[in-house]
Amino acid sequence: MSGAGVRPTILVAAFSARQMAESARRAGLDALAVDFFGDLDLHDTARAARTLRGHYPDGFSADELMAALDELAGSATILGFAHGAGFEDRPELLDRIAARWPILGADAAMLRVLKDPERFAALCAAAGVDHPAIRRDAPPDSAGWLSKAVGGAGGSHVRHVADAPPEPGRYHQRLVPGPRWSAAFLGTPAGETRILGFTRQWCDPSPEEPFRYGGAVGPLVSPEPAGALMRAAIARFARTLPLVGLGSADFVLAEDGPVLLEINQRFGATVDVFDTEAAPLMALHLAACRGELPAFWTPPGAIRACGLAWAAEPVSLPPGFRWPDWTSDRSRPPAAFPAGAPLCTVRAEGDTADAAEALFRDRTRSILHSASRRAA
Repeated sequence: MSGAGVRPTILVAAFSARQMAESARRAGLDALAVDFFGDLDLHDTARAARTLRGHYPDGFSADELMAALDELAGSATILGFAHGAGFEDRPELLDRIAARWPILGADAAMLRVLKDPERFAALCAAAGVDHPAIRRDAPPDSAGWLSKAVGGAGGSHVRHVADAPPEPGRYHQRLVPGPRWSAAFLGTPAGETRILGFTRQWCDPSPEEPFRYGGAVGPLVSPEPAGALMRAAIARFARTLPLVGLGSADFVLAEDGPVLLEINQRFGATVDVFDTEAAPLMALHLAACRGELPAFWTPPGAIRACGLAWAAEPVSLPPGFRWPDWTSDRSRPPAAFPAGAPLCTVRAEGDTADAAEALFRDRTRSILHSASRRAA
């Protein structure tokens, strides 16, 4: 995997690594990728890929991931390792990876702070950033409280307290009503930040997972004065804890102003909203890790809505099934999906947020209808 003509190479891993591999290709890099799904478009984009059959949304098996990364890296010269979702609850795995290759972005020490409920809440308080009340013990009244997994990702781990018996590895957070907005940003080791844009997000609830992630639409002009308050909150937080590389800050726009729920310092679900050929996020991410922020950034020419098509019942794709060109994360037919599994990613564009989201929902219904429904 080395020699003349070979492009710079990075290792990437995430629950789904397709977005990272695509962005790396746009940035002129080769990606050696590991994820849980091994979809067709990952293998079309990555220089090489390995699939670990984990249980989404559980994280990676450390030994299996290290073996897969070692096999992919071989004797290649590796710039470093970049990660997406899947490491929030296992920073010790990032420590193992860091002993072999440089971490491009948030390292284990940063993850330990961002994903520890008490330490994150303390940093928010120190930075003067509004954050919901948290507690480890059961609240006296379960109404208005959520139960969350420490290091959880994607919303599937969130329950109403009344529906989630106490168990180790979970904590309680006060429910804050209001619309969900997220800011994509770049951060440097010196604590500087550059906002790329905002998205509005929604859930696609199921009876078992009432806060399951559905999708996002953007880039959007933020409502004011909430937008200025969100930008200021990220800047203050980053001066307290430098946020290195690409990240996203999730807010609820409450009546009294934005409330910061969490910060995910990694490649996340909204990469499909922001990534472009002219300014690939992987290139911006690596530059930010070196301390360089773009003087300006040109957003996509249209508003994009992207999200997951969740199977409400067992779905089977017959041999020869043709994926529409507005889908990503495509499994190789024939394939079977149990109820509650993500079938694919759906993409849509429009002149307005409402138009893009409406087209996204039409296409989601279409792909679920066109896939044959048989017992998996």
